[in-house]
Amino acid sequence: MQAVQRGGAKMRAVLCASLCNCRHTLRADGDERLVETALEHLRRNHPAAPLREEWVRRIVYRRAYDIEYATV
Repeated sequence: MQAVQRGGAKMRAVLCASLCNCRHTLRADGDERLVETALEHLRRNHPAAPLREEWVRRIVYRRAYDIEYATV
């Protein structure tokens, strides 16, 4: 999978299937920002889901992966 160039920066990503069983992929500049992004995703898209920051943080730290953007 190729992505648009972002100045050679790497980002972290996590599949929402690990969090809430939807098919989104969340991306952010690092693990801490990815935790914030995941919590916001859950609040906005799954308001009935129990929000446990510790649980989200554990999933992000265990399952997040790097994305390196390339020029297309």
